[in-house]
Amino acid sequence: NKTRQKHSFISPRSIVIQLDDATMANSSKSQGYSLVTTIFAVTAFVLMWTASMRCNFIKFTSTSNTSEPISFQLGIWYYQFWSMVTSSSGTYIFESCHGYPDAVILDDSWKSARAFSVIAFVLSIIMIVSVCVEACVNNNDKAEITHSWKAPVYLFLAICQGLTLLLLNSNACKSSEISILDDLGRLTFPDTCSLATGGKLAISSAAFWAAAAVSSLLAHSAEKKEIAEDVDAGLRAPLNA
Repeated sequence: NKTRQKHSFISPRSIVIQLDDATMANSSKSQGYSLVTTIFAVTAFVLMWTASMRCNFIKFTSTSNTSEPISFQLGIWYYQFWSMVTSSSGTYIFESCHGYPDAVILDDSWKSARAFSVIAFVLSIIMIVSVCVEACVNNNDKAEITHSWKAPVYLFLAICQGLTLLLLNSNACKSSEISILDDLGRLTFPDTCSLATGGKLAISSAAFWAAAAVSSLLAHSAEKKEIAEDVDAGLRAPLNA
């Protein structure tokens, strides 16, 4: 008895479909990392803006001559300002953020915190704009969606954001240097400051910039691997046909 050998035939169309499915499955990984990177970066930017532009980066808490603790807060660029308004119905205190007067001495640590704040803000704007432009321009499925230079830039942003904490080592954190800003008077503050909401947001922002650097690196590595696999699959396809 002669055995009959069955030969299976795979059409070129089925090969193309299989390659397309594999490409889509692979590319979804780098696209997922890229999406996570964008979310991290936007979150870091919002936290950075809130931390730097408000007047609650550090604080002094006084418990003297008051029934409840009163916090006097300062930021990198502005400080907490109280306005007292007296009317027939009573006296009211309004809180706002004011720029520092010329009488306040900015030491090197304070100036450095401001400089790193500006660098981080300008560079983050450039990064976010570049991401938006690439998303609008790269309509081609074969266009690269990641770049090797993004991860170092995100890491540099994390470092700059972290260095804004130099404010804790500046004159702003010494009650003797900023006593001129105490508009309420008759309050005794501790010698050194403590971290307020803005400072905590700055730490969170630095953490999110660092996370964006890691996810950006993973996205670029995944995309390089996907491109290599696509090229290899494309070379094997004519042989299998």
